[in-house]
Amino acid sequence: MLIIAIALTLSQLLIVFLIFHKELHDNIQKEEANDLLTLRLNSLKHEAALIKKDINTTRVLRHDLRHHYRMLYALLKEEDIPAALEHIEKQEAAISDLAIYQSTDI
Repeated sequence: MLIIAIALTLSQLLIVFLIFHKELHDNIQKEEANDLLTLRLNSLKHEAALIKKDINTTRVLRHDLRHHYRMLYALLKEEDIPAALEHIEKQEAAISDLAIYQSTDI
């Protein structure tokens, strides 16, 4: 009878151990999945910040381009062709200087 009681107790301890082991394994897997999701979230936040920066840069460039078109329109309307050509040449030089620098954000 004592041997049966000891065997039952040991089997119950083994079952409890196996349950705790499975829960520990499940928790470790959940933590790993959580870590991966956190990394992905941080990556998406970084990408969103880059996109926001690009949108703002595009807005500035659009504003500048509209300004240059208005300037050219005014010069051409006044028939000041030399000034219009000079304005285009200055903008072309400025764009050529900017083309040397490339973004390293990617």
